[in-house]
Amino acid sequence: MLRLTVSGVLLVLVVAVKLLMPDVMGQYREKILHLMGENTDFVAAFSAVGRAFSGQGGIRDTLEDAYVAVFGEKEPQEAAAPAQTAAQIFSGVYGPENLPEGVKLEQQVLGFAYGAPLQGTVTSGFGYRIHPISQTDLFHYGVDLDAPEGSAIHAFARGTVAVVGQSSTLGNYVTVDHPGGFSTLYAHCRSVTASAGQTVRQGDLLAEVGQTGSATGPHLHFELHRGREYINPIYYVV
Repeated sequence: MLRLTVSGVLLVLVVAVKLLMPDVMGQYREKILHLMGENTDFVAAFSAVGRAFSGQGGIRDTLEDAYVAVFGEKEPQEAAAPAQTAAQIFSGVYGPENLPEGVKLEQQVLGFAYGAPLQGTVTSGFGYRIHPISQTDLFHYGVDLDAPEGSAIHAFARGTVAVVGQSSTLGNYVTVDHPGGFSTLYAHCRSVTASAGQTVRQGDLLAEVGQTGSATGPHLHFELHRGREYINPIYYVV
């Protein structure tokens, strides 16, 4: 738009010189042509200005025509980048082609009351990252919440404790099944106080923060699932 405005100003000046000082216009025509481009079409330029004064066509269309007359054909513009979704802002720019199977970035309607399992800083989000131990680029299927060792971990929502287990990767962990096919996982716990089959309410004590399994310090690794799908938990813990 700036270049179009400049071309419009130049056209007005050329018209003014041509009407008020025709001798000067004739004397400096070659220099003006060189300045504005040898492909300048004065007939088209004056025609465009004339349409503007007569009210034919919009101002932008007139400037477009004037630009072409003065500078020649416009250079093609690059296509604007598509707007990012909220999920992409939270999780990096991903598309269906580079997401692991079963990963859902979009926020889901849960249909029940919920709350963060603890009050802590998100130190690692949902998505690809350099794994702090293996130093390889891996997908992180949950969020890490930083908290002092021994901090209480609460049930995200009402449900039934499904599994209390231990693994070399997750350390001590517990899972809870919630309505609508949703479930949550709480890992790297120092200890688990809940028992498999136990009915819990939102906010009930489940475990304590630890650094068991593959962990570089005390924190809670928290995941949200729907069936076999991994849901981005960031929308529900901050």
